[in-house]
Amino acid sequence: MVVIKFIGEISIGEKEILKFYPEIKPLLDEIRGKGWSYHFTNVIGEAEAELDLDNLYFRLEYYPPRIWRDECEGRYEISAKLGSEAPAILRVNSIEKFEVSVSTEHAWSCVNADPLKREITYITGVLTNSILRRKEPSKLSEAREVYNVVKFFLNKNFSFKDKYVIEHYKELIDLFEKRYRFNLSLELVVDREDKVPGWRELLEELSKFFYERGLLMKLKEEDKKDIFPLFRKPIP
Repeated sequence: MVVIKFIGEISIGEKEILKFYPEIKPLLDEIRGKGWSYHFTNVIGEAEAELDLDNLYFRLEYYPPRIWRDECEGRYEISAKLGSEAPAILRVNSIEKFEVSVSTEHAWSCVNADPLKREITYITGVLTNSILRRKEPSKLSEAREVYNVVKFFLNKNFSFKDKYVIEHYKELIDLFEKRYRFNLSLELVVDREDKVPGWRELLEELSKFFYERGLLMKLKEEDKKDIFPLFRKPIP
């Protein structure tokens, strides 16, 4: 037997997380009090486990350079098949981050939130189902549950992680709140090329700019027949 240290994403239960962050227990109690359930996801930390090396099958893999990250060299990774039995975690040394994933009666893992950063990191896309576009009562009821969970976190001064989360929140607002809306067209000219951010970064900054001023932004697709709109954007 040998003790292996794991650094990165780990799977542990509520008891271990509360050892490091007992201050989140009131939030968890409130979630449970609403009749919702939750589990922890995207847990990043360090833990130690005991493994039997004699019964492990190791595999060495090589990954070529990732051009989109400007890597010049590839990297190697060793993986091991552990079988059907999970390794026994002896000790959790630290937890850097984690998210709480909330489920309602009809919507599983519909909203994720980071209690440490006080951010809503994920909202399920309620309009991705074509049936919901026809406002089927059962689907609208499910979307209402998602809406209630989001409002719960917003009332606790949670913010949104990025523009994608904001767009899904806007879908809920469109369904359940009669808000004033308007279209805004912008024509941008490149003046100082060295100052121009990437396309994703620009949208992210614009989305946060409007949200901080009480506005929700969603980029409208000009051509619904264009199946590759993301590959034809004005800047890289």
